[in-house]
Amino acid sequence: MQITHLQSSTQIVQFDTIKVLTDPWLTDGEYLGSWYHYPPFQKRDLDKLDYDYIYVSHIHPDHISEETFKSLPKKVPVLIHRYASPFLKFKIEKVFGYDVIECAHGEPFMFDDGGSITIFAADNCDPELCGKFMGCAPVEAEFGSTQIDTLALFEHGGQSILNTNDCPFELARATIKSNNLDDIGIDVLCVGYGGAGPFPQCFQFKSVGDKLVAAKAKEKQFLNKAIEYIELVKPRAYVPFAGTYILGSRLVGLTKYRGVPSVEDALSYLSKHVLEISKGVLLESLDTLEVLEIKKLKGERTFAKSYEEYLVEISQHELHYDNDLWDDAELPRLMDEAYGRFKAKAEQIRFVSNTALIIQSEKICFNLKINKSPEIITETQVINEPFVKITLNNNLLHRLLRGPRFAHWNNAEIGSHLNFERRPNVFERGLYHCLCFLHS
Repeated sequence: MQITHLQSSTQIVQFDTIKVLTDPWLTDGEYLGSWYHYPPFQKRDLDKLDYDYIYVSHIHPDHISEETFKSLPKKVPVLIHRYASPFLKFKIEKVFGYDVIECAHGEPFMFDDGGSITIFAADNCDPELCGKFMGCAPVEAEFGSTQIDTLALFEHGGQSILNTNDCPFELARATIKSNNLDDIGIDVLCVGYGGAGPFPQCFQFKSVGDKLVAAKAKEKQFLNKAIEYIELVKPRAYVPFAGTYILGSRLVGLTKYRGVPSVEDALSYLSKHVLEISKGVLLESLDTLEVLEIKKLKGERTFAKSYEEYLVEISQHELHYDNDLWDDAELPRLMDEAYGRFKAKAEQIRFVSNTALIIQSEKICFNLKINKSPEIITETQVINEPFVKITLNNNLLHRLLRGPRFAHWNNAEIGSHLNFERRPNVFERGLYHCLCFLHS
């Protein structure tokens, strides 16, 4: 078996003759134009990709990039978990035009060359664990237990690769143990090492120093979760991957505050803590790992610009909503319609809160609560605690209030397009979950 790393979570797993492309994101500008790769994946390399199947772990755009799917050279079957909601299947079939094969939890899908993929659902979603502040599962009747992400076990000829995708350790531990994945002798563990949420770069702090301290704490938190994965699975080798991105356009200045280390720094940290357990392997774009011998083959890469030069270049790019033309007179109506869905979701999950939600763009400011219809307020009006204030671009507000076809609150949050102020600094899961339904 072989793994060829492309970008972030995107790899090609080769069994004997069959190749599986995983979580395709090879183009830039996901999450409404804010997420980029460094170095960027070259179009000539994308055009010559060879694969027989595609595996998609979950719905986030850095795992199912629409622009990448449009650019892929081959339309082949896409393997996904059989989710309770058909949303992922619908998007791949109806929007992208690919055939979908749904795999039941824990049941191997066999390939013609004797290889297999077994997809396991990770349950019990808690947005705080993955660093995201809004629940991103498509359905949550009771916003406690959901199937949001998946693990994938690739096997062939006695060799095995476990791909953990974005699954936080707390979510995946029970799945790993109940399916004996910690006891079958995994050869290679592909493990995440960072969190992609808006904290701390999009939150208010007393000083830049305090924000940097929070970023370092977040780095260490997620690296330690990777160590827990390695210590549980005890693979022969591990590959840090996933969550490898930088911010572009006018958000480029937030990149250094994300609390996400480089993959090189991540490997250095992990290697110091798991010396006697597993061998760490750094896979850069187009590198290949031979699983049997744990041997790395260097890929051929050519990109002339330095990291700093590339940041300057992408800082000039526009975000997806920058050139929108909307009628601002529609915003009060859109907010009233959106509030109906917001309040209905709160009633459905029996969520009660007295926290005010302040939604402010450069042109308008709304104040609403679970039990209080939105009112337009001035920027200078004093809001008594408790409150959560979200500041965002006016064009983006138009998109969000119009619904997921235009933009989704969760993707805007992950993309660092929303700025947060909380007083007191308390996370109310139900409030953020209901926010995802604040659209007409």
